[in-house]
Amino acid sequence: MRVVIIKRISPNSHQPIYYQLKQIIIEAIQSGEYKANDKLPTEKELCEMYGISKAPVRQALQELEDENFIYKIRGKGSYVLSGYIKAKATKLRSFSEEIIDLGHKPGAKLLDKKIVNADSEIAENLKINEDDEVLMVVRLRYIDEEIYSLIYSFFPIKNIPNLDKVDFSAVSIMEEVEKKLGIEMTFATVVLEATATMAEHAEILERKTGSPLLLMNRVTYCRMNQSEIPFEFVKVYFVPEKYKFEIQLTNK
Repeated sequence: MRVVIIKRISPNSHQPIYYQLKQIIIEAIQSGEYKANDKLPTEKELCEMYGISKAPVRQALQELEDENFIYKIRGKGSYVLSGYIKAKATKLRSFSEEIIDLGHKPGAKLLDKKIVNADSEIAENLKINEDDEVLMVVRLRYIDEEIYSLIYSFFPIKNIPNLDKVDFSAVSIMEEVEKKLGIEMTFATVVLEATATMAEHAEILERKTGSPLLLMNRVTYCRMNQSEIPFEFVKVYFVPEKYKFEIQLTNK
């Protein structure tokens, strides 16, 4: 087990004890002593190491989690975060735009592309008939070359012409579509839910079957012939340790 001993905590400092501990752990992370997904010492171990009570230890760990330095797994402990993305539900943006703005490098790998018949869920979201043909595109997304999410995208073939011109291996499909087809994306609806890793996804996402995932169902609309219609229905399976979704609400 790695032990954090970089600085001593001073009870006479003008800085609160929890803040001193928090800064010690941050320095250990930023210096590389603690790397992505490394486990931190337990609350009890930190108390013993620094001769402090549980209250400041818990406050330090909570603030580290709130500020996206660590994540907690119930019953196991606290771990260092890597590639954590905090998405804000205020504007329709592409995945690559969000990642680049946060100072990371986005990546994508095309796993599959084929025509399938819409099931009831796909048909309802794309506002088409069941069994209508849709283009299914399966991609793996990366942040700084680390796996971030698995995406299943469905496009209504009869409503969106010239889909064959789109390079679905591009990092940003939204930018590619707007550039190649001249279609303007207008808004999207999003539903988030907790789910478990299925056997078919475990190897791809490098996770254990049954481990938690965050599932996003999103329908993106575009403007065509003076009307707004569903352009894409997407199911995104996020690695939960690397994703946080922030919703901003205003009063009226």
